[in-house]
Amino acid sequence: MLKEGHKDSDVRYKNPYEYAKYVKKHFECMKADGYQVTISERLYYRATKDKKIEQWLENNLTMLPSCMKSLSDIITVTGGHIVSCICHMNNYNNISTEICAADRFRERALTGGRMTSRSMIRTTTVSEIEEQIKYNSIFWTPEAKSAGFKAKA
Repeated sequence: MLKEGHKDSDVRYKNPYEYAKYVKKHFECMKADGYQVTISERLYYRATKDKKIEQWLENNLTMLPSCMKSLSDIITVTGGHIVSCICHMNNYNNISTEICAADRFRERALTGGRMTSRSMIRTTTVSEIEEQIKYNSIFWTPEAKSAGFKAKA
């Protein structure tokens, strides 16, 4: 629903609840089986007030299925599989992607144990997640090193 008295170039939704319903219905990534997407109430609210934030959110939601396919393909090629993946869109320019992957090669080598790795990728856009997937060894690296800097645990 368009706001009354506003042009199409303005934000289209008058409240966060209405906008959340639209996003959940119209974006493939919100219905995906292999990963979850969470969007904060604050981000929905800000997107209803600012066209730039709305566009940022929708562009990232559109790119997410391709990014998650690349993520899955890379983990598979390295001998692993995704156990869980949650992409948290917390605020404008603030995405945290939590990935838990199991290494199939290590699983075979060990008896009874399952080797899993957890990584948290913090980015400003979905395309940056894909860049990190392609150019960094984030999946078999401890979380403190996976964000591109050395953090103390």
